[in-house]
Amino acid sequence: MSWRDIRPVAVGVAFRNRGEEVLLSRLRDEVTDETFYRPVGGGIEFGESSDEALVREFREELSVEVTEYDRIDTLENTFEFRGERGHEIWFLYEVSFAESWPYKRDEFECVEDEHGLDETYPAVWIPVEELSEVVVYPESLTSLV
Repeated sequence: MSWRDIRPVAVGVAFRNRGEEVLLSRLRDEVTDETFYRPVGGGIEFGESSDEALVREFREELSVEVTEYDRIDTLENTFEFRGERGHEIWFLYEVSFAESWPYKRDEFECVEDEHGLDETYPAVWIPVEELSEVVVYPESLTSLV
């Protein structure tokens, strides 16, 4: 799949402290020198449903088991990352974890090996009230959480 294809992805947000904080991936685009946040998740594989992809992505990237999920919305995201244009259709879910330990961690090291990237990046809990102070993609995400 090239970055020119429309890519379906399953992404999820988890909340802690009675909905006051949301777990998001923190990424950096070295080309534009921009740090931004997006929900945790990734591509839906052929023959896989979006909820199956969601559970798999959290397991692969954070080593966390998702037991409950509720689809919030379907979003379209067009973007440029590392000098390449992208276009994604997002199935956005609210997720809950099987165990309590993920809610006690302040940061996770996510592992991404899709598209041969073989890199890590953090996922962090961000206060919902501070989302307007950072770059979040897609921009409509802030109004949904």
